[in-house]
Amino acid sequence: MVAIDVQPFRTVEDQGFRELVRCLDSRYELPSRNTILNVHIQKLYENGKTKLQAILNEIESCAITTDCWSSKANESYLTVTCHFIDGDFKIRSAVLTTSKLANELNHSAANISVSLRECLQKWNIFQKVNCEVTDNAASMSKACELLQNRHLPCFAHSINLVVQDLLCTEKVKALLSNCKHIVAYFKSSTIAYAKLKKEQGSEKQYSLIQEVSTRWNSAFAMVQRILLIKDAIFAVLLRTPKAPPVLTAEEIEQLQDVCLLLEPFNTYISILSGNKYVTISHVIPIAWGLHSTLMKLQSKLKTFVGSEAQLYLCDKIKQRLFPYESRSATRLATLLDPRFKKEGFQSGQNAAQASMLLENELVEIDRIAASSLNDNREGPSTSKSVKIPQIYEFLKEKLSSKVKSNRADAIITLREYTEKPNEPLDVDPLEYWKVAMAFCVTLI
Repeated sequence: MVAIDVQPFRTVEDQGFRELVRCLDSRYELPSRNTILNVHIQKLYENGKTKLQAILNEIESCAITTDCWSSKANESYLTVTCHFIDGDFKIRSAVLTTSKLANELNHSAANISVSLRECLQKWNIFQKVNCEVTDNAASMSKACELLQNRHLPCFAHSINLVVQDLLCTEKVKALLSNCKHIVAYFKSSTIAYAKLKKEQGSEKQYSLIQEVSTRWNSAFAMVQRILLIKDAIFAVLLRTPKAPPVLTAEEIEQLQDVCLLLEPFNTYISILSGNKYVTISHVIPIAWGLHSTLMKLQSKLKTFVGSEAQLYLCDKIKQRLFPYESRSATRLATLLDPRFKKEGFQSGQNAAQASMLLENELVEIDRIAASSLNDNREGPSTSKSVKIPQIYEFLKEKLSSKVKSNRADAIITLREYTEKPNEPLDVDPLEYWKVAMAFCVTLI
């Protein structure tokens, strides 16, 4: 209960909880908080660790996500999560550690890399990690470089930076500031809040949402809610002394434009938030899709502020999101997704380079498979040999002298895959990656 519900250890000392347990079974004696901390939780951890280690020993490769953060006590921690496919072809995730940095005095790349190495070696997966996903901080990128691991900046974090850049522009920031003052006024006055609910009538009543500076979608939610119940808000403000001024008609139109521009970001970020299906293959199509969607919204914008914001966002998408199309990991993922393949790329050149990259991978797979097959054939054979008629001896000689080309086989296999019709976009997401995985398995 303590572990699953993240309850404090002192729960066992709460009078109400003790009375409840006594009603359920008067003979049961609750353990003390020290017993839970030092015995039971420790035992649960050791059992869980043993089970997880057995699973990690069986996998061939994995990816990790990691981030540094500070607690309310201002202590620095590093959390590392491992992502892999188990023997049943199910995507699994496990938090490997949430621990203080090796050296608590700094957040340098060297210090982070030491802490990461200790964690990965402890779980015996250091050589199995094929990619590390972190935020866009230079120290995290450098830490991956020191570990000589492939690094992929978190795409969701990059999207967050794009929107945060817009929210910090002078005109949009002023608009949001006015909205925040209105929300703060209602949040601080129970009378005003009661009037707001009454003004909305007997139908569903909505509360206002305050922006949280670290989450851009909270600003979107705040503006969206204000626009939804603006008539009730303005009715209360106009009748209340010392209330903040109401938004002008021009400001309302500007907020509508900003909300229209932010809505696609909110939609796409939900796709990237899944942990039961592969999300990396969405990166390149979403970057292209966001830019394309914003360009189409140009004719629907009513204000100069909205037009400026649209151009600003398109420029930031090119700067922060388009480079993902040049990264090997995202290229391969998009090409191997049976919904996207080459059509998921904005640039034909990038699609061609991704195809060449996959072709090289196929050649290597074919080479390893052929080498393994030859090793197995070196042993004694129990199959009966069939005598070849003399008339076919010339053909036998030609076949034996023919040089097998792994490259040709890879090209043929890749062409069969890319020319096959793409999978529909509305299929269950859990099935997408299985098609690509099945394709890879057929190569061996």
